[in-house]
Amino acid sequence: MNDTTPTPTAGRPHAELGPSSSDIWLTCLQAPREWKKVPPRRAGFAAHEGTLAHTLCEAALTLRGIPWKPGMTFEVEGDVVTVTDEMLNAVQLYVGITNTISDFALWRAIEKQVSFAWLWDKPPADDLFGTADFTAADTKVLYLLDLKYGKGKVVNVIGNTQLLCYGVGAYGLLREQRPELARTIEEVSLAVIQPRAGGQAVRQWNIPISELIYWAYAVLKPSVDKILSAELLPLVPGNHCFFCAASRECPAYLKHRLRDATFPDLTTQEMLAASMNALDMI
Repeated sequence: MNDTTPTPTAGRPHAELGPSSSDIWLTCLQAPREWKKVPPRRAGFAAHEGTLAHTLCEAALTLRGIPWKPGMTFEVEGDVVTVTDEMLNAVQLYVGITNTISDFALWRAIEKQVSFAWLWDKPPADDLFGTADFTAADTKVLYLLDLKYGKGKVVNVIGNTQLLCYGVGAYGLLREQRPELARTIEEVSLAVIQPRAGGQAVRQWNIPISELIYWAYAVLKPSVDKILSAELLPLVPGNHCFFCAASRECPAYLKHRLRDATFPDLTTQEMLAASMNALDMI
């Protein structure tokens, strides 16, 4: 292993109201309060695979090369993860796209923490941030790339709240570092690179910067204000609950799962068993 290769780690700070969980907390404003009631879950092997893939992508851009070989192993939070041809192909795809954008970009940031706290005169919380994989800008376009190494579910890019939050944060970073460039931005290009999910490996969604800023002030900011308020908020179940840390204990999600189920001629004991089985599937 090259001594200049950084050790992969899953220890990056994670914000409670960060972009990666925004699909949950923007749909169910009560969710962050529920998360505080349950113990944190340990990330699984698939998440550690993704951590290694992200680490290799970041290192490849720093080293200006891909020095790893299939079969090499790295430890990520107790799991031994092996570098595979599939992983290296994903790294090559990511590096190729980011290098192409970098060739004409006037500004870029790699694995930088971006925050949408700039929407407030006085930020209401410290954890309104996320880590953007790659963002860059030319005179008219702000680019945001997000690497997804998972293969179980194709991530839809259109309307993706995680990308929108990253875009708001990246625009804030650009305003801070290159205000003269930020003033000329007309469009935001949001893209997911997901080579293992099947179909198109790169999916892109372009929106005017005015629409991004409108969404930030019309949806993102008021949602955060409500979450951090003392207002009583309802539990809103749906598909987003699959990734929610509190779903197993959530009564609204249990009702949602059982709503269309039928249990003909079941005793009370059998009904309880069916309910527990539904919980085990969450």
